[in-house]
Amino acid sequence: MTHRIEIQNLTGTAGQLSVSVSHLQFEQGKTSCVIGRSGSGKSLFAAALSGLQMHELNVSGEIFLDGQRHPVPLWHDHVFVLPQEPAVALDPTMEVGQQLDEILYWRRDPACSCPSPGCLFKQVGLNKPDLAKFPEQLSGGMQQRVMIAMALAARASFVVADEPTKGLDTDNKTRVINLFKMIKATGRGLIVITHDLDVARALADEVIVFDQGSVVERGMPDEILRTPQNAEAKTLIQNAPENWPDHPNRREQKTKPILSLKDVSFRFAKDTDLINNASIDFCGGQIVGLYGPSGVGKSTLADMCLGLHSPTKGAVEWFGAPVTRALIHQHRPKFQKLFQNPLCSFPPNLILGDVFEKLTPVADGRHLKSELMSRLKLEDVLLNRRPDQVSGGELQRLAIVRSILARPHFLVCDEPSSRLDMSIQRLAIDIITDYATEHDAAVLLISHDKEILRKRADHIYALAKDGMLVRL
Repeated sequence: MTHRIEIQNLTGTAGQLSVSVSHLQFEQGKTSCVIGRSGSGKSLFAAALSGLQMHELNVSGEIFLDGQRHPVPLWHDHVFVLPQEPAVALDPTMEVGQQLDEILYWRRDPACSCPSPGCLFKQVGLNKPDLAKFPEQLSGGMQQRVMIAMALAARASFVVADEPTKGLDTDNKTRVINLFKMIKATGRGLIVITHDLDVARALADEVIVFDQGSVVERGMPDEILRTPQNAEAKTLIQNAPENWPDHPNRREQKTKPILSLKDVSFRFAKDTDLINNASIDFCGGQIVGLYGPSGVGKSTLADMCLGLHSPTKGAVEWFGAPVTRALIHQHRPKFQKLFQNPLCSFPPNLILGDVFEKLTPVADGRHLKSELMSRLKLEDVLLNRRPDQVSGGELQRLAIVRSILARPHFLVCDEPSSRLDMSIQRLAIDIITDYATEHDAAVLLISHDKEILRKRADHIYALAKDGMLVRL
């Protein structure tokens, strides 16, 4: 039997966030992709439907499953949620294999045999030894695949996935897309929230566009992604990175490096070299792009630049001098990192406005903050909230504002736009490149999107699985 969810007059509020949907329908065996700007209400809609993801969530409206009215929100055996941050959903104190065992136990059916955890891991491209690992021992892409294995194990009729491919390299993104096709082939319905239009093209049977908490357009993928009627949908599609113009302020001349890696190698404990004889100069006013598969050591290389890891061989130099504890202490405020997960940039229990007040005690700092927030389309009301009370895209933009307010000489940007829609993504990357040009700062831009690097980086390097760094 094919199950169908019908939503009527669904309203969800969480603090000052709200979403309202008059009517939507989802069917098993079909994939609906939800797109829209950061903060447009996509994740709140998923939370209102499933009831599993947000604090202070209040939901009203009607949900029908196969014509029968069900409590709002709809969950338990009906909906399985893949959250935007898989690490949040996994228990840090349990091996991932044990967590998968729990799901298999609760879904056991005497009438049919259940697959083993090892079999499910093999289906999602993980190895049997990974069953004995804790979540923190897995990369973000591997954690995502653990959650997909759980979705395969669960008996839910529908799977809701919030940004399932964010921060993944091309190979892992393709793997996740194929895994979702596998889930669909089992007869489940998919509701996929994404900023990545390639994901929507690959998976969608229909596309739903959100703006300001409401559905503004829906239809077949070819209609929405090629000839959208709504202005919001047009803006999203026109701002895909392949349509960006080249940055007008590229700097060709080479100034004295702010930071240099000189034949550095790095390994953890007794492992083989993760990074092998890498050399890069980071000069003022330039963007250095870094590309490579997940898990090859891009973030580790960035941490070496910041003095957070010491190379096992070679040297890291700041302003032409080898990095020492005294040098780190002297220059630490001017060597900043924009984390891939924006939650790492803010204390979880502080109001965002209080965090920024400490960074901008003088008038010029407050003026710069207001200017950056305006350019990134951030409202001042967000500063009255805690980090968990804003969307992932809004928090990522606030993290960009915070990093620039420190006025760094060297800035690491680790996937700084992975949670942003296409239009905001361009604004964010341009703010970073403009800052580098105007303030003679050096930027290391880490991204899985080659098109972004091609359009904005002055030099691009690829880090291979053997640890070798190659200039493209």
